[in-house]
Amino acid sequence: MLDINNKKTGLAVGAVLVSVCAVWAGAGKPAETPVEYPVAIQEMLKELEPISLTEAQVRRIAGKDRFKPYVLNPVLNIGKSTRKEWDAGALGSPCIIKLEGVFHMYYEAWGTLDNEGSHKGYASLQIGHAVSLDGVHWSKDPANPVVRRGQKGSWTQDGTWDPFVIHEDGIFKMWFGGMKGTSCDWGYAESLDGSTYDVKKQISDLGGVEDLHVVHDRKTGEYRLYYWDRKKAPWSQVMEGSQKPSGLMLARGPSEMNIDFKNAQVLKIEGQEWPAKYSHVLPHGNGWAMFFGEAVTRGKPSSTGLAFSTDGIHWKKAAFPLVKGHDAEVIEAAPDLWLDYYGPDTYFDWPECDIRLAVYEGKLEDLNGQTE
Repeated sequence: MLDINNKKTGLAVGAVLVSVCAVWAGAGKPAETPVEYPVAIQEMLKELEPISLTEAQVRRIAGKDRFKPYVLNPVLNIGKSTRKEWDAGALGSPCIIKLEGVFHMYYEAWGTLDNEGSHKGYASLQIGHAVSLDGVHWSKDPANPVVRRGQKGSWTQDGTWDPFVIHEDGIFKMWFGGMKGTSCDWGYAESLDGSTYDVKKQISDLGGVEDLHVVHDRKTGEYRLYYWDRKKAPWSQVMEGSQKPSGLMLARGPSEMNIDFKNAQVLKIEGQEWPAKYSHVLPHGNGWAMFFGEAVTRGKPSSTGLAFSTDGIHWKKAAFPLVKGHDAEVIEAAPDLWLDYYGPDTYFDWPECDIRLAVYEGKLEDLNGQTE
């Protein structure tokens, strides 16, 4: 992991540097509107170019029958406590998008956490941003945190977390969690450059939600929000290993901020006994794929699994475990090249939790029955 300090140069704020963004070919998706990155981001990308891997090199570090952890993990580390940096406690819940040859990672970070099981450090949660040219070497945005805690009395006064971002219509669209006291809900923000975000508003009133993933279903025009609701699966059930409903939910709506949470559906994964959360859902073939994790208490072991669905509602487990770790975020960086970003096993919400990478080259269907 490489951190680059902001330097003053004569680079103009404008189109993405062609030489930088040409490190990788696209993954066969329609071209997005070019982003005018801040000068600091342009400089960071330029600094990253000499050390970035080509697509062929990333394929060489991939597992051919499973997700293979990167030998030089972690790819993103916590900040320095000696400098009292905002992310010196722990990192978690990464979201990664690839846009015109540039990878963007959004993640939650704690300024402080302790080893005694206390959650008092949650009030230090804020959202950060990092960029990469290969998905392996990352540099943190000097504008971090890009979505900060709100003012006293606001719905985000005690932290922002669980970011999920898509880019469409020339806009970085972020759904994220906000906390006031013990109440946790979803909100929405937008950015034109991926670094400066305008928080629009709170969009749910549920009181206890976590682990968000959003899909814009172009066929129907609706936005699908997959998330975990504590009220549908209280922590007492998780600790007991109960097989009651997992709390994995799906809410839908016609626009980014108009989501029907009142009629959200409870989802189950056929064949998965332990309650599931950390959903990452993506269109796949003629249906859908989900990378899910176990719902566990702080500091306990957790693994990532894979399920398939024909409608995005009814799911069947295909492979478990794939990688030992939590908060998995999986993207197809290029055809049949999958990057899995996750937190190390037993470090869920634990001090010094970092973000790691495992790589797989092949078809998701071929992972059936494969384990780490």
